[in-house]
Amino acid sequence: MPRSALLRHSIAAVTAATLLAGVGPLAASATAAPAAPAAAAAATLDPWAASVPLTDGTSILSLVDLKTAKDGAIVALWYRIPEDHSKNDLVVAVRPAGSSVWGATHVLSALPSQRAQADLTVSADGSVTAAWMEYPNDGAPGDEKPGGVFRMATLAAGATTWSAASDIMTYPGWVHSGHLAGSPSGELVAVWVGVSAGRAGVYSSVRTAPGAAWSEPTRLDEPTADAGLSSEPELIYSAQGTATVAYVHGGPKTGEVKVVDRTAGGTWTKPVTVSAPGKYPTGPTLSIGRGGHAALVWQTQDDPASDGPHTEVIAQRPAGSLTWGAPEPANGFRTGAWRKVAVGPEGDVTLLGVAYDEDTGFTARTTTRAANGTWSAMKTISTGYVPDDQFDLTVGPDGTFHAVWTQGDGDRKLMTSSRVNGAWSAAPTPLSTNTTGYAIGLVTVDAANRPVAVWEQSTGDFISQMRSATTAPAPVKPLPKWRDYSGDGKGDLLGLTPAGALTVRTGTGTGGLGTGPSASGWPATSTVVPFGDLSGDRCNDLLVRSSAGVLTRHDGGCGKAFAPGGPKAVLGSGWNIYNVLTAPGDLTGDGRTDLLARTPAGELWMYADDGTGKFKGRVKLGGGWQIYNSVVGVGDLNGDKAGDLLARTPSGELWRYNGNGKGAFGPRVKIGGGWQGYNALAAVGDITGDGKADLVARDTAGALWRYNGTGAGTLAGRVKIGGGWQMYKTLS
Repeated sequence: MPRSALLRHSIAAVTAATLLAGVGPLAASATAAPAAPAAAAAATLDPWAASVPLTDGTSILSLVDLKTAKDGAIVALWYRIPEDHSKNDLVVAVRPAGSSVWGATHVLSALPSQRAQADLTVSADGSVTAAWMEYPNDGAPGDEKPGGVFRMATLAAGATTWSAASDIMTYPGWVHSGHLAGSPSGELVAVWVGVSAGRAGVYSSVRTAPGAAWSEPTRLDEPTADAGLSSEPELIYSAQGTATVAYVHGGPKTGEVKVVDRTAGGTWTKPVTVSAPGKYPTGPTLSIGRGGHAALVWQTQDDPASDGPHTEVIAQRPAGSLTWGAPEPANGFRTGAWRKVAVGPEGDVTLLGVAYDEDTGFTARTTTRAANGTWSAMKTISTGYVPDDQFDLTVGPDGTFHAVWTQGDGDRKLMTSSRVNGAWSAAPTPLSTNTTGYAIGLVTVDAANRPVAVWEQSTGDFISQMRSATTAPAPVKPLPKWRDYSGDGKGDLLGLTPAGALTVRTGTGTGGLGTGPSASGWPATSTVVPFGDLSGDRCNDLLVRSSAGVLTRHDGGCGKAFAPGGPKAVLGSGWNIYNVLTAPGDLTGDGRTDLLARTPAGELWMYADDGTGKFKGRVKLGGGWQIYNSVVGVGDLNGDKAGDLLARTPSGELWRYNGNGKGAFGPRVKIGGGWQGYNALAAVGDITGDGKADLVARDTAGALWRYNGTGAGTLAGRVKIGGGWQMYKTLS
């Protein structure tokens, strides 16, 4: 199921103070049981599944872009050149929404030369558009000529076929750096750099709706006699329909980061300066988050002619606003000309780049500016040499950031790391399968909040293969067997000594009980209630009531001892109103263990597992249960998958109550008499290996006897397990 990620979260429970408001055992009607104080949820990323090939590895490939459509489809775009360099195809592949299988590759265009550039645009209507520059006048590499065409093709929402290529504009002079972005209304904005009279400028054209004509180009920058465009333009679209373009307007000594905006259905504003005066900025990167918060990052120095220090600078814009905040240094973050910027849903900004350090060399480093303005410590996420331009960064709707980068001094692998709940992975994960050569990739996030990486990796000299991988849920462990605490599939018994040692007496599978893990420090006054997997970690748990009436869930470790200081969650107080607590198994038919509680007055209450680590409100099952001096939940005795109950009278009659799977019990059935000679009755699950629930009973001399379950609700004749069991204060 989709999780905040692709992610597994521990249960955060409500405060035990709800008991004072009539919640818990003291309530007169069915209410929620008290639970633990809320705690910060711990989350981990699911492991990466094995990668899959998208191509056969016989061509020269160059990955261009990777995007996620609104419906969750993943689209990858790359160039494909045969070994003889005879052509250059622009190729696209799609992994449909809800699928883990990539579709066949599709050639969008056979490009007229090897000089090209392209990217993908995701629109709010669910479509994906590929846009690219073609240069029909070029000859061989090194023989480039003026004249270019900006083209596009669209994959409509839910479609399986791309539209035919169409022209956005044709430019007679030198042209480059074409970009496309889409508004929520379906409007598209294109920008590019065109050169006229020896001066470069930023131009734009708008298509107001699908099928409409592109507008005449508009120049966005304002050149002056001594300064003009000195960077590639950056383009974003906000959820409010505002297109924003950022670029550097510079001269020989100083420059300015400029921004122009076009609101939905409006016209372009005059350029506004975002950077501080007197500096020389370079390499602006513009990014916008799902929440509408925008960030603009660039590098600045005092004198571009010197080798003086560079400073990374960031400016931010709140969601729904066109006003940029004052620029500020980016926490000592420094890179070359390359960096990635991702904006989280709450406005937090993470920067990823490569910097040189005398001790570690070139490494991938990251830092995050929280929405409140505080910066995280600088973090190195790589463990080896990282080329300065081979990395990528994205963020999911849940605020989890995912990075990929190329790493290695010689042969280079694609590595990944994720920032979950504010913390990066302890160690990066290698994704590529190449053993020689290189791997370069990009990363996005699918509709289930799972990261998806696509990369090219070497398969030989110059040739490469495109591959993809995503995270996948770890194989689900089976539900633990009834009363199995050691993780071996056999039933176990818990023994608590007067000195406070709690030991797992492990079922052998042949009817005996060995000695398993043990932990001391338990108050001898503790009420120990063996339970099922309440916490959801696929290990059976333990409920412990203190003498003060506080009920605590102690999470099982499948073979580890239950220790007082181990993983636990307080479920609430006030539970000392009951003189019996026992778990019969699943009473409600949902596959989860439930709890029974009896008052001294004989009222029997059920607390059903709510599936989140605690209990639903209690439900009264009836009265008159004070006639029994022992009430024991024994699991499924009659083979109908519902939990059953045994109850003994002071005169020694033993009765069975069959659970009906609907939260109630059928009429009682007498099993037999003479049971008054035992001072402990305990369910142990299957300790004989026949798949049927068994029962053990201790007599007053300390001998322990086994009663094999028949699977039909009855018990076979007793078999002595051994003596000396009086060493335990309680058996459960």
